Formats: sequence, C-alpha cells, structure tokens
Amino acid sequence: MTTHIALLRGTSVGGQKPIAAETFVELLSELDFSDVRAVGGANNLVFDSPERTGADLQNFLETEIHTRLGLRTDIYVRTAQAWAAIIAANPYAEFAEADPGLLMTLFLKDPPDKKVIGALRTKLTEGEQLRVESRQFYVTYPNGLGASKFSNNIVEKALATRITSRSWTVVQAIGEATAEASASESEADLTAQ
Repeated sequence: MTTHIALLRGTSVGGQKPIAAETFVELLSELDFSDVRAVGGANNLVFDSPERTGADLQNFLETEIHTRLGLRTDIYVRTAQAWAAIIAANPYAEFAEADPGLLMTLFLKDPPDKKVIGALRTKLTEGEQLRVESRQFYVTYPNGLGASKFSNNIVEKALATRITSRSWTVVQAIGEATAEASASESEADLTAQ
C-alpha cells in the first residue's frame, strides 16, 4: 500500500460553484482507495493505493473525475516519500521559515526542458528567485504574488504544458499529513534492499 498525494489543477466546472472536498473524498473512496482525505482544500487529496501508481494513477483519476463529476482537470500525483523529498529539497528554507505563503512550489507532470529555464529566469521580477528540482519549481515572491509578472500562465506558455502550484504553507501541511506514511515507505524500501 502506497500513500499518494493528488493535486488537482482546478475544482470548479466552467465557472460554476466549486466542488466540495467531501465530493472528491467520497469519489476516491468509491474507487477503492483507502484513508482518503483532503488537506488544505479540495485541490489536495491524500489517499492509499494498493496498485495504481504514477502516470497510470494520474490518468485514471483524471478520467474518473471527468466521467463522474464532469470536471476536466489535470492531476499531479506524488507519493508520500516523494513529497518528503520535495520538502527536503527546498532551496529557500530560510525564506520559507520567514514567510511560507510567499514561497510557491509549481508542479509539473514531466521534468522541464532545461533550455527553457534560462528564458524563464528573465521573467522574474526584482528579488524573486527560481530553482528547478526534477518536476518541481520553487519560486520566491518577496513582494507578493500580485506584484509579480512571473505567473503560472508565463510558465505554462514557456513549457508548453499545464502546471499547478501550492504555497509552502500547503506543501508543509500535506507533508505533516503524510509524514508517517513517508517514513514507513522509506523503511520498507530499506528492508527490501
């Protein structure tokens, strides 16, 4: 059994009323996932899956949510162990400690083309910093997100792919909710070696 985090890109259908977290929790429970819960909002689901993983799990969830709820959304799946690594890899720990709401983590389905990263850095507003680690971007917004020209839309256009982002506050909340599972998965990996 592996604990997964599913990040949904959006939870409203065509500008209609947002879909409640309980609706997603019930749906995933009906799909035979266990220990399903929302953390920090309906866009962040934590659950255990005995079989499906990675891209297969992402595609399955996208299809089922569209079929059952009429919501077309991108879903970004990480394991609890991968989530712990995302937190550990944070290059801006001091910034996050001072103002976790102004550090954003942008999630991609695939690693980005390294050639595009240099061009993206030129879009940063004064004082902002960007670090890319695998399928995540860490971006600091010391002057606030509203004052920045470095938006998700700019990143999506440059990468020619869709992304979703979470504040460090939410990343930490998910990390706390999955810490025990992450430790268990790491221990199981060591035992298997």
